[in-house]
Amino acid sequence: MPMTMVWFVLFGLLAVVTCMALWRFSTLRSQGYPVVIRTLPNPEGRHWRHGVLVYSGTSAKWFKLRSVSPTCDAVWTRIGTQIMSRRQPNAKEAAFMESDLHIVEIDHRGSRWELAVDAAGDTALVAWLESAPSERRDRHSSYNKPRPMAP
Repeated sequence: MPMTMVWFVLFGLLAVVTCMALWRFSTLRSQGYPVVIRTLPNPEGRHWRHGVLVYSGTSAKWFKLRSVSPTCDAVWTRIGTQIMSRRQPNAKEAAFMESDLHIVEIDHRGSRWELAVDAAGDTALVAWLESAPSERRDRHSSYNKPRPMAP
């Protein structure tokens, strides 16, 4: 009887994890834009991860494709993010990436990342970044530095 209970618990856990993975995959796939991403520096040219980039008003959230976590795996803010360069994939990267992808290097508050995106994904990233309010406006915004109310 105890062995049957162990199998029942293992099967239940497997079912829960499978349901969470399917929910995450189906929900995020319809909300975001597919990207392949890695952190820099990366001298070996490895560690690319597939995922979905979901844009919102002030941030972009990246969700790994192979994860069951309900939270995002990385967050970039519009004000803190800038595009550093663009390049074509090298021979090693081209072996596992789609032919229409190119690589965009971004910097977010000192952390560098590379995103492999197609032309539409690059346009979406640029549009999201350019729609941010200027740093001057944001720095002086009362929303960011609320003043105490007068008595």
